Amino acid sequence: MKTKIPLKLLLLVVILGFTIQTFSKTKNSNIMQDTKKETIGLLVIMKAKPGKEQDVKNFLLSGLSLVNQEPQTVSWFAFQIDDSTFGIYDTFQLEEGRQAHLTGEVAKALLANAGDLLENFDPKTSIQVIDVLASNHKKGTQNKGLLVIMKAKEGKATDVENFLNVGQQLVGNEPNTLTWYAIKINANTYAIFDTFTEDSGRDEHLTGKVAAALMENAPIILEGFEASAIQKIDILASK
Repeated sequence: MKTKIPLKLLLLVVILGFTIQTFSKTKNSNIMQDTKKETIGLLVIMKAKPGKEQDVKNFLLSGLSLVNQEPQTVSWFAFQIDDSTFGIYDTFQLEEGRQAHLTGEVAKALLANAGDLLENFDPKTSIQVIDVLASNHKKGTQNKGLLVIMKAKEGKATDVENFLNVGQQLVGNEPNTLTWYAIKINANTYAIFDTFTEDSGRDEHLTGKVAAALMENAPIILEGFEASAIQKIDILASK
């Protein structure tokens, strides 16, 4: 993907909230041609009780076989943030699919085991419904990832969404960024979730154009954003 627009000018256009029209619409040939458009999803962050870390990990690994039986669950990722913090991120084409998942076997098992395995887990707040603003997919084995949660400054939500839409185009030119999602959690909270095969691909992304643009624009459009918000994660299982 080529462009003659200098990066600084491109970023200025994003901040001003204009739609970028100069990027090529031709997708890289190794991007998967999905027949289902991911429009909504779920993000679940959970903390294992002391001594239950391996049990939580095993529970998440066992969830993959159940999710594979859910035709309306387009993608599903189980991941680990640190020794005791885990998560699930999944996407759907329609609300019908999300509701089917929320009443399905994985959700039932999670709720049944939460009291024993998880610390302070509340389904009303721990299971977050999200909108998928943009996504980019390539083929490959997904082992590593990043989760970045960010809050827009007052009046800057549109600028953040424009930035994320431009980011979708930029990561299309990163061969080792396998999946990349821009997520809207609520009116002013957003996230990026992306995956890689190896640490090297993740490191390339962290020194690439999207990460550089994020750090440059964070003081302007994001509330209290620090580099520590960029969390490295391990992908335990994925659909």
